[in-house]
Amino acid sequence: MISCSLAASDRIQYIDVARFYAMAMVFFGHFIERIMLLDDPFAAMLYRFIYSFHMVLFFVLSGFIARPRDLALGAWAYFKYRCFSRLLPFVFFTLLFMGLAAVFPGDFFNLKLPSLDGYRDGLALTVRGIPMFCVPSWFLLMLFSVEMIHYFFFRMLGRDSGAPGTDLKIVAAIPIFYIVGYFLNLYGDFLNLSRQRTFNLLFVHEAITMYAFYLTGLYFRRRKLLIGETPAGLVALGAAMAFLMVLVTFNLNQGPFNFNYHNAVVILMSSHGHIVWFPLTALAGSLFVFFLGKLTPAGKTIVWMGQHTLILMCLNGVFYHYINPVIGRWVFERYSGQPAMIFLAGLIVTVVSLALCIPFIYLLNRYLPQLTGKPKIDGPWLKALVAPRCRL
Repeated sequence: MISCSLAASDRIQYIDVARFYAMAMVFFGHFIERIMLLDDPFAAMLYRFIYSFHMVLFFVLSGFIARPRDLALGAWAYFKYRCFSRLLPFVFFTLLFMGLAAVFPGDFFNLKLPSLDGYRDGLALTVRGIPMFCVPSWFLLMLFSVEMIHYFFFRMLGRDSGAPGTDLKIVAAIPIFYIVGYFLNLYGDFLNLSRQRTFNLLFVHEAITMYAFYLTGLYFRRRKLLIGETPAGLVALGAAMAFLMVLVTFNLNQGPFNFNYHNAVVILMSSHGHIVWFPLTALAGSLFVFFLGKLTPAGKTIVWMGQHTLILMCLNGVFYHYINPVIGRWVFERYSGQPAMIFLAGLIVTVVSLALCIPFIYLLNRYLPQLTGKPKIDGPWLKALVAPRCRL
């Protein structure tokens, strides 16, 4: 039987659940950020906690679900597919949000929108690597660069990815990419908004660092981490230990941070902090979400949303630019200094925000899958942009 679609067996449900949790942390973190910017100390602590690992987690997950057969593609075919599945959605959501900014007032960090000057300045910053109209979409640019590094580097390990010694080469490459990327970004000063420095090309400078975590996810998959039957008690113990590790270590990372305005891990700004505490906390947090995904029943809605994290990441821009600033200030004015209420408000806003995204995920995936990360699919409005590779 010939199949041109992703087989159900190719998906690992607990990873889709983990991806859902990862997106929930993005929504939660971006809301808490607004309260932090108003100088609430508890919100600042929550922000540092979430940001210590939540974006690294996405690269670990991306490496985990990377398909070895993609590396068999020719360079042009691989590049074209990544352009259509990463860069085209970035352009699509940028244009969509530029249109929204012409109608609805939002917070675009000193851009005066809608105005010709605002659009000019916003486009200039977007071209230079800071997507001002939909800030969360930066992840697509960095993921594109990470995947391009992967294509050219991993093929160097040998045509047969299952050959003896491949795992050892991966383990050796992880610290090399991390250390090179860490010091490159610590001293390179590629993005420094206070100095108006935005020397950035698709976040290649930071993609080197993040490729170390992508390789870590790839190694986890090769070792079949939590795939198959695993005793629930053992998974729960692993989750508790990983969470405790994050709780103990996240505040030990006191820098040096490239993005001194927040003094926290901010992958967008290549701000990592301590060379040891940063990866230790980031990997512990990633493992915590892996364990949590394995423990959580794979409900259809959660799994489905976890399968559409690209759309969710960009839809978060609606809340980031329009809704969070308003609700965040309202919560701050009433509950500043009340940690329990701020945490509860963050949970409520996160759940409601994710629920509001459901119909838009459905519509975009149903009618415009080619523009939202699935260029191989025929849709009612557009045909497939890339021919699917059929396999027996």
